[in-house]
Amino acid sequence: MNDSISANDHPEQTTQASEVPSKDRLLEGKIAIVTGAARGQGASHAKHLAQEGAYVLLTDILDDLGKTVAQELRDQGHQAGYARLDVRDSAQWNEVVAELVKTKGSLDILVNNAGVCEVSAVEECSDTEWALVMETNAGGVLRGCRSAIPAMKATGGGVIVNTASVQAVKGSWGYAAYQASKAAVVGLTRSMAITYAKENIRVNAIAPSAVNTEMLKHEMEHFATNEYFDFDTWLWSQPISRVAEPEEVSKLVVFLVSDLSAYSTGGVFPVDGGLLAG
Repeated sequence: MNDSISANDHPEQTTQASEVPSKDRLLEGKIAIVTGAARGQGASHAKHLAQEGAYVLLTDILDDLGKTVAQELRDQGHQAGYARLDVRDSAQWNEVVAELVKTKGSLDILVNNAGVCEVSAVEECSDTEWALVMETNAGGVLRGCRSAIPAMKATGGGVIVNTASVQAVKGSWGYAAYQASKAAVVGLTRSMAITYAKENIRVNAIAPSAVNTEMLKHEMEHFATNEYFDFDTWLWSQPISRVAEPEEVSKLVVFLVSDLSAYSTGGVFPVDGGLLAG
């Protein structure tokens, strides 16, 4: 496995770990994987989990960015490593999980964040686009959970948070493959929550609206000249009429993977400025 967990990633060998106080941290001693963690929401999730005491294995296909984020976390006294992972590849998933369990002893938390977004209506959605979006957004969640759940069962349980979207439950112009993929994530989340509750594995989903990331900028490029959809009008239709910052989503993720939400499973939690309220 490329760039996986080195000796320098072991918690006991993180040179500045003593600088970060452990008292009252919500995730002290937990072992976590965050996918799509090289930038945007994933990098923010990794940072917030690490700040709460977890060892976080960041994964992505953007190796340079991912390694940089992991190193920045270590420089701040947190416990973090990086591994290359294409979430569409079952063999890579199995290898990443096996190596993590071998070196750290368990897998307690999985945050399935990796995703892609293409904006096109059904008539313009090619087979290639459909396959890319579905295999990354929905297939990546399936493969990640399929690899992680046996490891969690072996140590008495764990927590999974999947990234859905408000578009899993609310229609929007031109997101044919994306909306289908996020609806699939919601279905998978609910199925797994019921299936694995007796194994002490909780599974929830988050449903963000627009978040200030590179993905949003990519979407806006498609809508710049679109006569059917005006982003500013849509945004002002939200009760809280602004985009979210990644850390606002990450704080919900921390809550959901911690014992603060011990009685919550199978939920789809909006982070949407009230969009779904109406």
